[in-house]
Amino acid sequence: MLGPVGPGPRPSVSRSRRRIAAVVAGALLAALVLGEVVAQVVNDATPAASRASRTWVAAVGPIVEDSTSLAHTLDAARALSGLPACAPAGCQRAAFDETVSTLVTGTAADTADLGAVGLTPPSARAAALLGATLRGRAAATERLAGAVALLLGPVHDHATLARAQGELLGVGEELTAADRSYRAYVRALPRDLGAVRPPRSVWVAAPSAWSRTNVQRWADRLVASSRLRSLERIALLAVSTAPPVLRIAGLPTTTTTTTRTTTTTTTTSTTTTTSTTTTTTLAPVAGATTTSAPRASSTTTSTSTTTTLPPTTTTLQIPPRGSVSIVQPTTRLSVDVVVADAGNRRAGAVALTATLTRRASAHLQAGAPSSVTRRLGAMRPGAARYVELGPYSVSRGATYELRVVASVPGWPAAVDTVTVRIAG
Repeated sequence: MLGPVGPGPRPSVSRSRRRIAAVVAGALLAALVLGEVVAQVVNDATPAASRASRTWVAAVGPIVEDSTSLAHTLDAARALSGLPACAPAGCQRAAFDETVSTLVTGTAADTADLGAVGLTPPSARAAALLGATLRGRAAATERLAGAVALLLGPVHDHATLARAQGELLGVGEELTAADRSYRAYVRALPRDLGAVRPPRSVWVAAPSAWSRTNVQRWADRLVASSRLRSLERIALLAVSTAPPVLRIAGLPTTTTTTTRTTTTTTTTSTTTTTSTTTTTTLAPVAGATTTSAPRASSTTTSTSTTTTLPPTTTTLQIPPRGSVSIVQPTTRLSVDVVVADAGNRRAGAVALTATLTRRASAHLQAGAPSSVTRRLGAMRPGAARYVELGPYSVSRGATYELRVVASVPGWPAAVDTVTVRIAG
């Protein structure tokens, strides 16, 4: 007989709960494992970041040290020390200009070297601060070079001097700001750099050195220095031709007249020489005893005329004005010139022009000028260049005026004129 029917157990619900508990336990285990993995990755990454920071700081250290060494170069320029004790004009100015140029090129190179470091910096802030330091020093030296050029230039009016002193004050401000940027860079570096330390770098040890009073004193010293003052001079050292000059005509002659008077006695001999007059014969010395009568006086007058050819017939020099350089018969003539920077400033864009013009004569008409120009580029102080210009077409028996001009933009030109006759 069947008993009463009632609700039975629900196994599907029990199995679902057990399944959920298992999933939760698995999730907790997975989270625990993931946390351990993340912690291990973080722990492993921290030493790697520290190594990268140390590598970058060590790599930029030599750049910072080079920048610091240039501060001593600036001190030498301000003290006008290290200049050679030389006599030729312009040698001290050339040394001073080289010192200033070292500052400009050195600071620019430091900035470029920092940009070429292919490593990851400790932070963007640290990299930006070091870059600002080096760029500030480069900008300051550029301003310094401009101010020095104004002080040593040919114009010394009040406005120019005031502008130069203002630039120098700006130099001090930029260098002081660059030092502040470097100190901030050091503070921005991580502390776990180990034995790696950024080098000390200071350009302005005493801010008073760039005070208005001290800047004015330095400016006054530069202006008052005769050996540092700008001398902008391009010069022609020699002008000659090919074929060479056979002889030079039209040179002034030198006439020398010499008169000699000789008097002889048994006790006294006197000789007197003048350039224009005859000297009266001197009497015998008073109190002297003679045993014979004095011999007759003799007077000899000689006149000589001497014409001397200068070395321009065989060497590269400039013939004297008013003379005529006679060249052997030819139909083609070249001009040889030696040009030099005779000042103490670098000559930029040197140009050399030689113009040959035929003069009118009984047999030939005047000819149109024929010019040849050579661009020589820049020349350093004391440097000289040998240049050949031409050839020019010439006629035998003709006389030409040769005009040679050496020029530099903004400088006085050097001009020489030579008369050349082609033998017929």
